Amino acid sequence: MATWADVDLMCGRLPGAEQGQAHEGSPAWFAGRHPFARLRWDDAGRELVQVWTDEMDTGPALAERRDTFVRIDTFRYRVTMWARLDRLDARELAELLLDSYDVRGGPRRRGDTGLADLLR
Repeated sequence: MATWADVDLMCGRLPGAEQGQAHEGSPAWFAGRHPFARLRWDDAGRELVQVWTDEMDTGPALAERRDTFVRIDTFRYRVTMWARLDRLDARELAELLLDSYDVRGGPRRRGDTGLADLLR
């Protein structure tokens, strides 16, 4: 079970990632000028993380996991997902954050973060 504190710890290890606020004031992490992780809440007050991917078939691929991925919006070149943090483990959260960081800030930015160790 992950929390926003886990997001902070992981994102803090990414080169050039900066903690800030989204346009309405919620906590967010930025890769350059683009947010790649953003805190949201559901109607019950549970923490959600918003992330991005370039995997355009994400909606159908996660159709069976709507209890975790409560919102998936597909745009022309990107997909954004809102996931319940309390339903993600550290490995899946790291995968989502790394993908989002690469998509929003460019993979050349990353280098060796140590987060890949969680993916093994």
